[in-house]
Amino acid sequence: MKIGLFDHVEHGKRPLATLFDERLAFAQAADEAGIYCLHVAQHHATPLNMVPVPGVYLGAVARATKRMRLGPLVYLLPLYSPLRLIEEICILDHLSYGRMEVGVGRGVSPFELKYHKIDHDESRDIFIDAFNCIAAGLTADTLTYSGKYHQYENVPIALRPLQQPHPPFWYGSSNTTGATWAGEHGMHFVSLGPTPFAKTNIDAFKQALAKRGGPAQPKAEFSGGTAIGVLGLLGCWRRRSRLRAALIWRGEQRNPW
Repeated sequence: MKIGLFDHVEHGKRPLATLFDERLAFAQAADEAGIYCLHVAQHHATPLNMVPVPGVYLGAVARATKRMRLGPLVYLLPLYSPLRLIEEICILDHLSYGRMEVGVGRGVSPFELKYHKIDHDESRDIFIDAFNCIAAGLTADTLTYSGKYHQYENVPIALRPLQQPHPPFWYGSSNTTGATWAGEHGMHFVSLGPTPFAKTNIDAFKQALAKRGGPAQPKAEFSGGTAIGVLGLLGCWRRRSRLRAALIWRGEQRNPW
């Protein structure tokens, strides 16, 4: 079992520069304490999250830490140009010396998606198309892709990730549809909520993963090669910083729930 951290970087009613300094100090302390991974949320137009462009923030985290793995949980793929995100992932993987973990998702809030002119009912299809394009581009010298929402032809890919074939993919879901999709694609997985609720999603994930034959990118530090995380609230790091959470990782062959 390993302990990770999930942070919204919520508004602290103080200058953003101060908030960011505090969070980077927190990341350094977590790194020194042996925390496995720091995952950062992405939300828009809400004080719940003050790093709606997580890649910029993670670049600072990468240089403030040495051992702890890091990544978004999740990149909201319907909001991105796949080509631009391919480049960002590669840069962050090198800035962190190969510690990047790539969480992907479609976005839980229809309001946030609507601000960006994305129809929530269409967001799953947009997400899948973007994911397929990004996965292809991270392993190619030239990207040619034809999907419903994204098309590229003979685009040179000058950047390649440090981790080969690419950083591990993660998926977070609070429903069995998303959990099953993640298992089918051999990802690492995160769920949340009360134990019976989380167990339902974890079981759906594990069943799909077993049918697939295992993870796409096994992690030797976890039994079975797959990290499965359950999100739970922690106590405050500081009184004004309440939305800190712990991720408890276990290997996919061990089922404590």
